[in-house]
Amino acid sequence: MTFAWVERGVMEIKVLGRLCVMAGEKCTVPADQEVCRVLALLALNADQVVPTCLIAQELWPKGPLPKADSQVVTYVAFIRELLMAMLREGEGVRGREASGGDLLISAPGGYRLDSRGWDLDARRFERDLGAGYRAMATGEAGQAAERLHAALSVWQGEVLAGLPHGVGLRSHVARLQRARADALEQWAGIELQLGRHRERLAELSDLATRYPSHQGLYRHYIRALVRCGRLADALQAYERLDAALRECGTEMSLPLRRLGRRIAVAADELRHPLLAVG
Repeated sequence: MTFAWVERGVMEIKVLGRLCVMAGEKCTVPADQEVCRVLALLALNADQVVPTCLIAQELWPKGPLPKADSQVVTYVAFIRELLMAMLREGEGVRGREASGGDLLISAPGGYRLDSRGWDLDARRFERDLGAGYRAMATGEAGQAAERLHAALSVWQGEVLAGLPHGVGLRSHVARLQRARADALEQWAGIELQLGRHRERLAELSDLATRYPSHQGLYRHYIRALVRCGRLADALQAYERLDAALRECGTEMSLPLRRLGRRIAVAADELRHPLLAVG
């Protein structure tokens, strides 16, 4: 079966949260976790040949099952049918004729998922992230905050939430999670630079709860509390971070320790104003 090749964006594969394939309003998640893992591996390596041996290692880390290659072929055939069905759900069909073999291409030693006609939320995240960092480099703080926020808004949860990660997926998951944490820290810093500490305080509080030992995010949260005049809350946040870092055996950075001491002194002066002027 063939149909007209589609313009980019008709279908999207989502990995920043639970894996799903979106076309229009329809979201499809393969029921078989092994199919999901193969699809995720192909999508995160789009336009590159993924060796069959790497797929087998992802699925069977203790060693391939008997007839593992034929099982991989079955999974690939299912993914081809799924992607073709989802593309038919999309809009804007035009151009040359395409088949399932054009979407998921058999190559010597492996398979390649062609990225034409669909998008990956992780790639959208990285495109907006790159634009945000470029705006930071040129001093365009407002534009940087906007693009970083757009990048972060793509996320719907942890990478491939609920899906086991084998050797093939683990590095992608770790890379994306690091990029997200770094982007959150940069975005929070820019928001404070723009004087939006009151507007972003609730979000920073949520981030501090989600990342209880992330020193960069906590530093911005504590600074926002101080700017809002909430010294006691800032000191409590500092103490929570200190306890979390001690628990995981990590040393607090010197700038944070200095900030904590300044907050403690200021809070003490508020509690004992007569001593402060004596």
